[in-house]
Amino acid sequence: MKVLLLGATGNLGSRLVPALLTHGLSVTCFVRSAGKLRGLLPPTVHDQITIIEGDAKKSAVVKRAVLESECDAVVNAAGVAAAAPWAKSDLPEIFKAVLQGIQEACIERQRPIRVWFVAGMGVLKYPGTEKMISNYIPLYVAHRQNLRLLKTLPPSTLIDWSILCPMTMKAKSSDLTTPTKTRQGKLTANATTPPLWHNSRLRLIPLVGKSLTVARNATRYETTLEQNADFIAADLESFESKWSGCTVGVIDPSK
Repeated sequence: MKVLLLGATGNLGSRLVPALLTHGLSVTCFVRSAGKLRGLLPPTVHDQITIIEGDAKKSAVVKRAVLESECDAVVNAAGVAAAAPWAKSDLPEIFKAVLQGIQEACIERQRPIRVWFVAGMGVLKYPGTEKMISNYIPLYVAHRQNLRLLKTLPPSTLIDWSILCPMTMKAKSSDLTTPTKTRQGKLTANATTPPLWHNSRLRLIPLVGKSLTVARNATRYETTLEQNADFIAADLESFESKWSGCTVGVIDPSK
């Protein structure tokens, strides 16, 4: 499978490069600066990938990258959401342009494409309700509008999408060699709601109960960048995903 990776110089993106290669996938990296990516990756990894320079805020450039790479899948790790609901970042602009570019490329070449996007735990539903977790703790709310864009794609769309929705991700290692050597536990995943959720009597407190329950659960969902990179890479390697059209929550069950 040929994979186009956007955001390969970021924290998650740089771990995705060796993870995708380790799972036997062909990788093209779409970045603003090829020099920056070369500076991050060991020569042995850099020699195994193709690099396309471009601006992810321009849909026409993204479309061209999809067509030129002849990719079967796209992983979009570009852009970072602002934490506070009143703060701004370039993520919404990037997401919209990337989605539009992929759509136009699909229409032109008339075949489907598998796409992984990355959001946060806030767009998962609070278990037992139809409300998002970010309704109770309104952080990184830009992910909500990105999800809305995906949910409004027509039924005839050729985009087979999923959104990975981790809580905090931390680096386990700075080693970006391939095959990946960092020993890590496999993540447990669930569609729509967080896996292995712990309910608490706190939820019964009027007005603030669910917010307190989210806060109490939050630290349990901390995972590593490497675990999440491996999760996406393993899913793409399988060719057939059970996460199509889903928001996907993850947890390290060893914690």
